[in-house]
Amino acid sequence: MTRRASVVALIVASIGLLGAKGCDNPNGQGVTDRGRVVGTLVNAAHPTEPLNTATIQIGTQVTRISPADKGSFHLDEVPTGTQTVQISSPGFSTYSAPVVVRKGETTDLNVVGLTSQTGL
Repeated sequence: MTRRASVVALIVASIGLLGAKGCDNPNGQGVTDRGRVVGTLVNAAHPTEPLNTATIQIGTQVTRISPADKGSFHLDEVPTGTQTVQISSPGFSTYSAPVVVRKGETTDLNVVGLTSQTGL
């Protein structure tokens, strides 16, 4: 084995060991413990007005809401740890924030207000 191949093998082995110690994993890759994230999306300028459509993403998981959902959403089987939730809706600024997901628990983001890009 060449010196370069030995160094690469050592780095790969080290990365594996770090992962085994439970390093913070913002993508949730390799995480087997899961939780749930729920919330309600509204127009920030009119907090009683739920958003009709939106896309909610945490890592590789994506869900979409329609008018029938009245702004409510849920994502099941979200990997535990600190994740980033991103929420987008046509005509509104994208919302992004960290969310802590715990094993077997529901994390409620409560009411999330998105800001209109048109000012309405």
